[in-house]
Amino acid sequence: MNDLRLAAYLRGHCFFLLCMSILIIPNISSAQTNRHVATLGALDTHSVFFHGEEVVLVVNAETEEVLTWLVDENIRVLALDLPPLAYEDNTERLEIIGTFYDVGRLEDSDPRLQDLPIKRISERLLNKVWPAIGELPIIVVSSSQLASKTNVATLRNIALGPRQFDLHGVTITGRFRGKNLYGDMPEAPEESRWDFVLRSADASVWVVGIEPKGDNFSLDVLARADTNRWLEVTGQVRVKENMTLIEAGSLKLAEPGLIVNPKDKQTPLLSTPPEVIFSAPLGDDINVPRNTTVRIQFSHDMDADSFEGNIRISYARQEDPSSPISVIDFEATYRGRNRVVEIRLANDLDRFRSVQVDLLDSIKSNDGNSLVPWSLTFVTGN
Repeated sequence: MNDLRLAAYLRGHCFFLLCMSILIIPNISSAQTNRHVATLGALDTHSVFFHGEEVVLVVNAETEEVLTWLVDENIRVLALDLPPLAYEDNTERLEIIGTFYDVGRLEDSDPRLQDLPIKRISERLLNKVWPAIGELPIIVVSSSQLASKTNVATLRNIALGPRQFDLHGVTITGRFRGKNLYGDMPEAPEESRWDFVLRSADASVWVVGIEPKGDNFSLDVLARADTNRWLEVTGQVRVKENMTLIEAGSLKLAEPGLIVNPKDKQTPLLSTPPEVIFSAPLGDDINVPRNTTVRIQFSHDMDADSFEGNIRISYARQEDPSSPISVIDFEATYRGRNRVVEIRLANDLDRFRSVQVDLLDSIKSNDGNSLVPWSLTFVTGN
């Protein structure tokens, strides 16, 4: 295939699918997939486990001719639908959310890949129409943002970048999940019969070297009834076969949903506030269709009820600053699968008008944090 045609297809496809994904429900199993914080090494080692699953990664993105690759150490995975603006600066690490596929495990008619140029990419990279198992791993990206630069050893940060904390002493909190009773991890380290999984939000690690019991509690690694308990674990980070382990030295019961700062255990830190990571239209767009639907994507899972009354849409004031603000009627729907709020206007917008969309800080994520206030301005066309 001509390189220019493939490049044009991929550029257009990035924007189109991001906007349209909230309208199209893939024809796949009704069982909802779990989101897993992972590394490219984990995807490479445990591709069967992660195949078809939604994953979160912190990686670098590199362009090579018309293709984009997610890179970490010596492992590369092809990325599709990654917005171009997200990876203009290859020195920045990105936090990526997307679905991982080992394409060779799927038929060429699989509906999950129906709008992706897989055959063209396979012909370009492998010189054949369809890859074999293991030949073409891909991630279909649903969202991306610059990764937070932090050295705080939370369970999630450790799962996203275990090499950063390798052999470091840490204190983390998470929910006790027994001996992988919910399939959070690809396999067990088999270091002892007491090994158990600790999970917080979408991240999981194995805890080894200690039995899950202490003052006034004793948890059974085979009992789901015990998985409503939260633990604070102190130990050393270790990576084994691309699985993240905590070699524990001590543990105790903890309050749910808190991040422990090991330097000051009396002052737990709340998780980070949600932010807007993408919008369509983009900020300062011009000639926007008058019947446009505004779509805004967030960095966190959001509380759908909190959008009520906390979105403002209006025409910007004309030259006279004393003129009243013209409020625009709309209906907003939150699509949790994509972390997108969809705003449909009650009527077509006026021609050649500047429109402002404001999201207030009363909007909250599912963990109770307030949204960083955000505004979008665009200009309508004819």
